[in-house]
Parts: sequence; C-alpha cells; structure tokens
Amino acid sequence: MMALRWMLPVILLLAGCRKEVPRPAPTIQAYVWQDSRKAEVIRAITLSRGTISALHLRAAELRWTGREFSIERVITGKLPLADCGLVMRIGASASGLEWTEAEIREVAELVKELAALKPIEIQCDYDCPQSRLDRYIVLLDALQKAAGPVPVIPTTLPSWLDAPEFAKLVTGRPGYVLQVHSLQLPKTPDEPVLLFDPAATRLAVKRASSLGVPFRVAMATYGCEVWFGPDDKVMDVISEDRGPEGKSPARRSFSLADPIESARLIREWNQNPPPGLNAVIWYRLPIDGDRRNWPWQTFQLVAKGEERPASVVLEDVPQEKVSDLFIVNRGEFPAPLPA
Repeated sequence: MMALRWMLPVILLLAGCRKEVPRPAPTIQAYVWQDSRKAEVIRAITLSRGTISALHLRAAELRWTGREFSIERVITGKLPLADCGLVMRIGASASGLEWTEAEIREVAELVKELAALKPIEIQCDYDCPQSRLDRYIVLLDALQKAAGPVPVIPTTLPSWLDAPEFAKLVTGRPGYVLQVHSLQLPKTPDEPVLLFDPAATRLAVKRASSLGVPFRVAMATYGCEVWFGPDDKVMDVISEDRGPEGKSPARRSFSLADPIESARLIREWNQNPPPGLNAVIWYRLPIDGDRRNWPWQTFQLVAKGEERPASVVLEDVPQEKVSDLFIVNRGEFPAPLPA
C-alpha cells in the first residue's frame, strides 16, 4: 500500500509532462470557378495534383427573378473529377426572401440533384444580409435535409462573426467557410482597390477559432480592374471576364491580391495553426491565359507560405540606331509597374 502511495504522485507528474499533440497545418484547397470542361482548365486540374488536397467546382448559380429562380447549371452530368466539392451560388437578388417552403422547393431540388452526383460536399455561397441570418439557417436546414448524407457547408463573412445568430448558423454543421477576401470599391480613381486585409483576417480567424466549430478560410489569388467614367464614378468592375465590348473607361484602377502578405499569413498559420482552422481554400485555381490571377508558380509558393523578392528589371534591346527599353519581371511573384 505504501508503494502505491509513492507511485501516485509519480504517475500524476508524468501525466502532467505529457506533450500536447501539435495541431496540423491547414491543408491547401482551391475553387475552380472556370468551366471545368475547357482544355486549359483540365490541364490546371491535372497540374494541381500533389499540391491541392481538394478542389471545389462551381456547379450552379441562382438568381431570383421576383417570381422564381433563374438557374444556370454548370455541372449537369457526372462529376468532372472524383472526390471534389461542388459550389452553389445564390446571388443578392434572393436576399429579401423569407425562405418559405415554396421558395426553398426549387433550390432544394437542385441540391438533391447535385448530391446525387456524390461530391464530398456542397457549399452554399449565399449573399445573405447580416440582418437575415435567421432565414439563412432555415434555408441551410432544408438544404441539408435534401442533400442527405452529403454535407452542406455555408460560406460566411467576417462581419457576421459577432452577430447573435452566427453561432446558431454554424453550430451542429460539419463546418463552414469564412471568406476573408472581398472587393472594397474606391470612392475615387486615386484611392487603392482593396481585396484583402491581412490584419482584419488575423482578427477574424482568431474570433472564429474561439467558437469551437471547424472552419476553412477562403483567400484570394485574383485581381480586379475598376473602370471609372468621366465623372470619376465607378462604371464597371472586371475580375473574371474581359471588359465589356464597345465601352472604354475614362480612368481605371487595378489591384491584385498581394502574394507576399498572403504568403506571410500562411507561414504564420503553418507554424502555429489556429484552433479549428482545417484548410485554406484559394479563389481561384490558376489557369493558363487568366490575366487577372496569379500564375501557377506564384500560387504554389504562396500556398506553402513561401515568398520571393521582386525582380523587375529594365532591359535594353539594341536595334539599328536605336534601342528598345522593356520593363521585365524576372521574378516568381507578380510585381506592380513602377510609378
């Protein structure tokens, strides 16, 4: 009995010295917002193997017309690749809906059809006003019922985190996506175009970690071009497509997600993973010919938390009696042109 009494403190001491299991670094995932049937997209998907753990493909976009939904189906047959997620986008045109049974019916039927394709999950990217998160909960519950065993994952915004309904929105679900990139339109052409605020992102992730619900962070790889008219008011925003034909701006501003700031943030998370942060989902997968996106080599480095110095040089190409001067980026990261 005396021996057991001496052993008890030793056992307790050893238990207290047990090392805490380190949290794994967030995995790398990406959105495929482009048409997954195109050759250049197929090549990019093939190239991503070994770097990206999961891809999430745009499957459908819904717009409320005032009486019914106009639905653009991007994926209608079998999945373009195995073990991928699907994304259903519901635009701001539906922001005023109460999500009654009648209003949900068409969306739920679509989710049921997408779930039949057996994706790893279905993300619901809904432009919901913060004041109506209670109705978003009603929608998500109905969509999860329609999807059966396929998880329905909501996309959320940092501004929602302190809303009274947010905890109820995400609690009891397999997780959620926290989208930390958004276009902040400048009021004048002289103001910068902001896509990503690293300081605000750190605060949002810290707040999300405190909720105890698994989450992923959606970050940006893309750029935006903002067109201004003669009155210096915004006339168009271009982030994925070419500019509208027959139009030209009086002035324009351009911004690209900062690869250096993004790489530093990823490195922080890799070295000290925030509780609950399972993955970073990058919007969007680099595709050949996509001028408003990082090139693949930049994406690979940033996604691993690696940064590279800028290498913009002035090159002199002699011609007969004259020389041509070229500003050339020899680095692995995009660089802004000198002012």
